Amino acid sequence: MIRIVLFLVALLCAVPQLGFSQDGVSSELNAFLITTNQNGAEVSTEVTEVSPGDLIEYRLTYQNNLPSGITQLTPVLPVPSGTEYQEGTASPELYRASISNQGDDFQSLPLMREVTLPSGEVESQEVPAEEYRRLQWVVSSLDAGESVTLSARVRVLEND
Repeated sequence: MIRIVLFLVALLCAVPQLGFSQDGVSSELNAFLITTNQNGAEVSTEVTEVSPGDLIEYRLTYQNNLPSGITQLTPVLPVPSGTEYQEGTASPELYRASISNQGDDFQSLPLMREVTLPSGEVESQEVPAEEYRRLQWVVSSLDAGESVTLSARVRVLEND
């Protein structure tokens, strides 16, 4: 079976807030394989490697280590290459998303794009969630000593 190394290092490089403390706010990113046991209940197991077809849940935890609260924290979770975001799995609900791997081009959901039809007419169409490359939340406030965990699931694509 072909194994694919998770993109945790790439995620940590892509989003400087992840994996360390900056200005009194620390963060940690963990990846979990989501499976179902014989009773049909979901089981999550922390992983560092995945296989094509696996369902992975990323959990991003922010801890406020400052002596006072903070407001308007806007965490971003990149969707690694070779995976697809699974619509409706973000918790809490997503604020915005992007189909780009860089820049600040986040849009409110659902993402829309203009498509030129064969007739030449331009139509606005919803972008499938599988095409999202970055996810963004807004944490309106985080009191001193408080933490928040954000999560989203991706499916590892089959090898071509």
